[in-house]
Amino acid sequence: MRFRVKALIVSAMFVTGLAILGAGNTGRSGTYDVTVDTIEGCSCPLFCTCYFGASADEHMCEANNVYKFRKGSHWGDVDLSDQIVWLNLDLGGEWHKNPGPGMATEWALVTFDKKTNPAQREAIGKVLGVVFPVKWKKFSTREDDLTFHDDAKGSHAAMASGLAEISLDKSATNRPDKDAPASIKNLQYWFSTSNDGFNLAYSTHHFNGADGDPKFSYEKRNGFTIAWKAKGDIPPAK
Repeated sequence: MRFRVKALIVSAMFVTGLAILGAGNTGRSGTYDVTVDTIEGCSCPLFCTCYFGASADEHMCEANNVYKFRKGSHWGDVDLSDQIVWLNLDLGGEWHKNPGPGMATEWALVTFDKKTNPAQREAIGKVLGVVFPVKWKKFSTREDDLTFHDDAKGSHAAMASGLAEISLDKSATNRPDKDAPASIKNLQYWFSTSNDGFNLAYSTHHFNGADGDPKFSYEKRNGFTIAWKAKGDIPPAK
């Protein structure tokens, strides 16, 4: 009887060991899973007409997009918790005509936070490549000290160098329920997997120009916060 008990214990330990090994072999190294809080402002009137396949009356879309990865976000084995990245860009104003992979766009400047290490920068670039699979006529990167703040009253992000800054006024939209944001639900945000809705607010933001990219400044224009999610298997290297 004592032998049978020992045998059962050894067998259970063996099965548990196989399960642990199997979990290690099917870990997160081949997958990505990120949830990203966003503060965004552009040159459109509130709200973006391009998301509905309609053209704007003037050139769009110059934007400040600031992203902060929530805790637990990762690309493979690279932890992206609390990392911030900033995109200054010009989509060229025609993306409502062809909002698919390979869409031609104007320029983008990616600013990484100085605290982000090289492996994290590479991983963030891959996440952005999956969610925004466009072709930039001009693309460059830099680094800065970045801040990101978002609460029920407003949002604010800034670069320590003063190159760019954005503020959202969440109290300015006409809402019957003042305690809840003005939101648009069930609208796709680029090629993310899902999102919790576009929470609308007027934006004031500027970009002072860098690396030959033109400067711009807008007041009381389109703005929103959104938390989007992207997850899946890491695509093969091209």
